Amino acid sequence: MVKFSNQFLSYYDAFPKGNAEKNMVFLPIWIWRIWAPVAGKTTDINVFQKTLLEFLHIGRQDRQELAHWIGVDVELVNLIIDTELEPGGLIQLDVKDQKITLTPKGVQTLDDEIGRTEDLQAYYLVQDAITGELWHRLIPNELALLDVQEIDSNIYIQGSRDSGKSISVFLAEPREHKEPLAPTPYKITQTIKNHNMAMRGTLVRDHEHRGKYLDGQNLKNYEFYSQKPEAFFILSHLEESLDSSHVCQLQDPCHVSPYDEWIQNLHFELATKHQGFSKKVKRYLKQDIHSEETIDEFETRLLEEISFELSVDFPFSERIENLTQHLQRLLTRKKKLEETGHYYDIDDLLSQCQKALEACFKHMLCVWKHKHANTTPLKLNYDQLKTILILQIGNFFPEDTLEKLKKVNSAQVYSANGYSAGKYPEVRVSLKPLIFSNILCVSEHHQHPLIRRDLYQTDLTKLIEICERRNEGNHDSGEEVDITTALNLSEFTLDWISFYTAIEA
Repeated sequence: MVKFSNQFLSYYDAFPKGNAEKNMVFLPIWIWRIWAPVAGKTTDINVFQKTLLEFLHIGRQDRQELAHWIGVDVELVNLIIDTELEPGGLIQLDVKDQKITLTPKGVQTLDDEIGRTEDLQAYYLVQDAITGELWHRLIPNELALLDVQEIDSNIYIQGSRDSGKSISVFLAEPREHKEPLAPTPYKITQTIKNHNMAMRGTLVRDHEHRGKYLDGQNLKNYEFYSQKPEAFFILSHLEESLDSSHVCQLQDPCHVSPYDEWIQNLHFELATKHQGFSKKVKRYLKQDIHSEETIDEFETRLLEEISFELSVDFPFSERIENLTQHLQRLLTRKKKLEETGHYYDIDDLLSQCQKALEACFKHMLCVWKHKHANTTPLKLNYDQLKTILILQIGNFFPEDTLEKLKKVNSAQVYSANGYSAGKYPEVRVSLKPLIFSNILCVSEHHQHPLIRRDLYQTDLTKLIEICERRNEGNHDSGEEVDITTALNLSEFTLDWISFYTAIEA
């Protein structure tokens, strides 16, 4: 069978490891080249100042004529020249004959502005060969071609240099290979706008040159010439959704943003029009591939089951900021690890445990507050931190537990204390300093959650273990967390959060 294309693209800095390798896909696309204005260095001049500089630069001196050509009152021309251009060092006025000339700074400013609006960079529009729709992405002119191997009609890519193994990638071959019609000017403009929007509010994961905005004020100046589109496959993979309203998503093939609505829904759109890809997603979700239930319906049902579980076991989770979405992700990851038994999912599960607990402990600091922001100094070493713990809570917890808790950044504890006392509007620290800060309040609040349960000493030991195990899973510590331990810690997390949210009732 003739393939759609023998050209393959990849914008990965490094391929995903572990079980994610099994979920890689090549998506078929058509690409069209356009030349579009790139948002470069902005200047301090507005459109009136720029227009006046252009006229003055070619020797037009009469202010009344300038006003007529621009279509404004002469008073505005006088105002711009006398209070903006001359004081700004862009022009100089001859005292004798009142002749106006541009200063070197004025000439350079004008050149920069003209260059900024006229500089066009080559980009590629991406048209989906399955749905026929333009993606909300642009690819820079430098296409990242990828070498592949074909063995018995299967496509393989080379894994990491260290492993040397080949990875089999699912090829989503489109039903039709017919070249599409050229996109309309309206669709091109909308694509540029969508591309810019996708880049806002997120860090671009790839190299800097792939992360350029296009000039949003100059969109109509793009150029699109008559051409034939080129066919490519572009690499992506299925992964856990970053949005709690979905279970899975495709990694953004262009690596612009993993968060926007377009990439969150791309797998739905492809699955409805490509049976092979639909089965691929169903296998990923552990859904019966012969079921008539669509992937969208399956995801909705699964999330509804989780929402029901939340409403029963955590009825007051909505009262704590961000807790519900973290619990949804925690329950989803826990179910997945229980079903698949893949140790690659352990770190993700522990991460969700930590995030859900962080939401609770931030809330705790706002309810059981520090009296003042300077409960502990900004800079302390581990031994000094342990001394504070012994003085504050030594009668509640054994010394070996405090020995583990002392290993924390004192500046982060200081920030958490300040957040609790109202000095800072927010706090961005990890779980362990949040626990440390909260536990300093125990002696002042006799009904504090950290000492309310009968097994409160065991609770603290487990909470510290989650912090330490999370670090082991996230770094090359040489120690691996087994599946049983991870599931047990997740069960404890859910049990403790159920207790804590019930206090809010």
